[in-house]
Amino acid sequence: MSRHNIFRALSKRSTARWAIASSMLLLLARFPAPAHAVLPCTTPLFGLGPVDPVHGFPQYYQDSTGLALQPCLDLVCDPALPVPDPTLPVSFPNNFPDEFFYSRVINTMTVGAMKVTYVAALEGSFANGVVVAGDQVVFARLRFRILGATPNATYTFTHPYGVDVVQADGVGFVNSTTDVGIVPIGLLPTAFQLAIGGRVGPFMTAVAPPPPAGLVGNPAANQTVTGSACNQNFVRVEGPGFPVGGQQNNLFSTIIGKIAHICGNGVLDLGEQCDDGNLVAGDCCSPLCMSEPLGQPCGAPDVCVNNACDGAGTCAFVNFTAAPCNDANVCTVADTCTLGACVGAPNTCDDANVCTTDFCTPPAVGCGHLNNALACNDGNATTSGDSCSGGGCMGAVRRATLALVGGENPSLPGFPAAGDARTDGTRTRLSLINMDPARFPAGCTGATITVGGISGTATVTPFAARAVPLVRATAVNFVTNGTVAAGSTAAIRVRCTVGGVTHETRWSGVLANAPAPCTPTTCAAQGKNCGTIPDGCGGTLTCGVCTAPQTCGGGGVANVCGVGAPAPATALLTLTATGRAGESVRSTPAGLNVPVGTTGSASFAVGTSITLSATNGRSVIWSGVCSSGGIKTPSCTFTLNAASSETANVQ
Repeated sequence: MSRHNIFRALSKRSTARWAIASSMLLLLARFPAPAHAVLPCTTPLFGLGPVDPVHGFPQYYQDSTGLALQPCLDLVCDPALPVPDPTLPVSFPNNFPDEFFYSRVINTMTVGAMKVTYVAALEGSFANGVVVAGDQVVFARLRFRILGATPNATYTFTHPYGVDVVQADGVGFVNSTTDVGIVPIGLLPTAFQLAIGGRVGPFMTAVAPPPPAGLVGNPAANQTVTGSACNQNFVRVEGPGFPVGGQQNNLFSTIIGKIAHICGNGVLDLGEQCDDGNLVAGDCCSPLCMSEPLGQPCGAPDVCVNNACDGAGTCAFVNFTAAPCNDANVCTVADTCTLGACVGAPNTCDDANVCTTDFCTPPAVGCGHLNNALACNDGNATTSGDSCSGGGCMGAVRRATLALVGGENPSLPGFPAAGDARTDGTRTRLSLINMDPARFPAGCTGATITVGGISGTATVTPFAARAVPLVRATAVNFVTNGTVAAGSTAAIRVRCTVGGVTHETRWSGVLANAPAPCTPTTCAAQGKNCGTIPDGCGGTLTCGVCTAPQTCGGGGVANVCGVGAPAPATALLTLTATGRAGESVRSTPAGLNVPVGTTGSASFAVGTSITLSATNGRSVIWSGVCSSGGIKTPSCTFTLNAASSETANVQ
């Protein structure tokens, strides 16, 4: 092969097609006279970026000036990029070049018959010349070549990275290449660090003509450069065949390098005071990776926490606040910052209506108010047994407890259904509560009502079977103007179809006159001035406190202040009468006379034998302190030894 052909072959892009062990032998055989650096002129590269998970090479290398270059992997940066199919996007490993450059500068000149080539590069390749994961290598290269030199003569290259002396071989060919870092990453985990020791820093950049945006040079144009650590931004060759003083060229035919934008990558690179992984201002590390001023507010807006920049690029905690805040929960009120958290008090959602059960559904639904069936006061002195239904309070002058007479039991498990019919002399109301919403859902319009000469329809509505914890049921509430007489039959029928299945329940009862309203007694009327006594209507009265030396009952009379022996011990008996309207339950000895539908209390001496019975000889199912075991009996007798309760279900 002629010298010219040898030069052309060795001037082509050098692809690393060698195994690690054999590569060093090949290099020594091919390049027997490496350059001797008599004056190195380089500042080592500063470092490298993280390995790209896509192709397995460092994302960039950075020089001592802070300039970072990424792999040149497109045809704009390197028109000669040896990608297998230039018409397709670069992809690893199928369409990936077997060599590429982070940085490459080429300077050529011709002197007589001699052709000179100078190359300085930071190159990525593969140990065996085949694109295979684990074989990635990055190496720094300095190359000096002269074709047509004087055989065995010595030549001196002065170039951007120093002064090197090389020697021609016996046929006049100078071919000196120094590679640093040809070790695959699969063999040595720190192999990518080795190239930093090569003499290719700082990176060369074009001066004129200026490079395209994002590049450090023109890949194919004569251009002047800058960047040499000793201001040798040229190549000069001295030796036999060259003019006295050598031949110098400051125009570089190739500069390859693509700028990596490293600020915001989360790595503290040279020239950065900080790098928080973004390019956002106001977070203590600026978009230029400079620390923002000490004390500058920072962090996500938080009324409960004060944060400020520490002057070193970090947002730091300063203190907690006690400011008003919003915890984004409509079920809290008076939200206030507490130890960095927004804390509110529970929202009771109280609508001041005893006939609704108030609750709150967080975080955004808010307050709800379900109708209930609690006892209440309708403000009408002529009615008794006041109770809630449909969100309103109504007492009765005539009423009936309705019973299930047909269809299915609509009760919600654990909460028996209950029907009620009543009139207060002006209005008439029928209700059925504690229905199972799965069978009788809210919105069902299949409720029909008759009572005396009144009839109508109603819609099933939501209902609170229990307040805490809240148990949701459904109910029917029908209210209309007009009254009905005692003896009128009241009936409710509810029919709902759910999922193709029809559910029906029927309830009925006969209205009777309600017991006269109970007028509570007073302490004065009973001659009592201390302690607590029953009010005669199921409640209690507090009659006062004695002044020493008197004590309550000290004169031998209960609930009367006096001095002397204490009054006999007493116990309170509370009686609740349910069942047949119009009847009452009484005690012997006297003290209790409780109409059905009400509760009353009275005190008796401890140890008293008490007999309870209903009016008109009615049978009763007794439960409580005196139990009939579910059997109907006309009376129940027991000894009162402590405060007790009794329920009488009049039949």
